[in-house]
Amino acid sequence: MDITTRGVQYSQILRSLKKSRVRTEIMMYLYKIYPNSSYPSDISRQTRIDPTNVIGGLRGMGSRYNETNSLLGVKLVEPVQLDGSTYYKLTETGKKLIESMELIRHLN
Repeated sequence: MDITTRGVQYSQILRSLKKSRVRTEIMMYLYKIYPNSSYPSDISRQTRIDPTNVIGGLRGMGSRYNETNSLLGVKLVEPVQLDGSTYYKLTETGKKLIESMELIRHLN
């Protein structure tokens, strides 16, 4: 039996992160600024990831970044509308996932 988080299987979440350094780095940056949100160009600047790849990692783009496996698709990041622009914020689920992974890392 697979654990689900907000309707997304845990195995799908892990597969999404393992398949993409971009998604993992975006998620870690959003964790560092949690509970604040960030604009894609700011995420790009802070992570040194190309802006197009940041968008792909956040919401999917074509065949390279599958929308289903995007950070929005696996519900680890949520959009936040501010002043007519879309910012992105780590969800509580995303925060807990990172913290549980860090806990495991410190035990080994």
